[in-house]
Amino acid sequence: MGGIARIAAMCLLAVGWRAAMAETPLAVVPINDESIAQMRKQHPLASAEVNDPVYKRKQRYQGFWLRDVLNDLGRGGHPETDVYVRFRCKDGYLPIMPLARAMAGKALIAIRDANAPQGEDWQPLPAGETSSTLAPSYLVWLSPPGETDEYPWPYQMVAIEVVSSSDALAGLNPAGAKSGYDLFATHCLKCHAINGIGGTFGPELNSPCSVTEYWNPRLLSRFIANAGSIRSGSKMPNFNSLPEKDIQLIVEYLHSMAGHKKPDAACS
Repeated sequence: MGGIARIAAMCLLAVGWRAAMAETPLAVVPINDESIAQMRKQHPLASAEVNDPVYKRKQRYQGFWLRDVLNDLGRGGHPETDVYVRFRCKDGYLPIMPLARAMAGKALIAIRDANAPQGEDWQPLPAGETSSTLAPSYLVWLSPPGETDEYPWPYQMVAIEVVSSSDALAGLNPAGAKSGYDLFATHCLKCHAINGIGGTFGPELNSPCSVTEYWNPRLLSRFIANAGSIRSGSKMPNFNSLPEKDIQLIVEYLHSMAGHKKPDAACS
């Protein structure tokens, strides 16, 4: 068993830190000093210059190609088309993408910012960000053929998880709301959970009470489009570039999920 695979197996034996999740991933690699040291033994350190969406300028980073690290991991016999990759961050941000898309793109798991001050691995985040640096890792893409919702740039990344599609999206796709589900999974799931599945950067939206049970429907649509127009200082990004019909489909999806809660979740 290779070094990265050993680390992944050890992490799977110690899943208590993520006990709130309903499923166990097929493989998980923590991003810490031990795993980075092992990656250095198995893969050459690569460099890449990118148009950075955080710093709004060109940045050069050093790290390991995502494709190489994913190739080190097992899939439990699942075909590539039935597997997703999740990127777990310190603050609960949890973007997810199909494994096939991750393998087709060219991404670097950055472990060092080449623009950092001498003797440092990272430079401070731009003013207004909530934390000091991108450490311990940052996923950057070289000319991805899509938008950041399809090719996420998570920073303060502490683990990479490989999970089957049935587990990654378990119970999130009720009959009759497929379009809204697809939009929610693309734009919202990285920050918000439904029945405990999804990110924890933003609030859970269905348990024990659905957001549609305590929000005015008109204001909920407006909040999704432009959170700052409803709540000053909201951390939620604007989605006013989404067509109004797409926002309505997301609201309809949330309404449909209000009838598909966990058995023990009651809004009372």
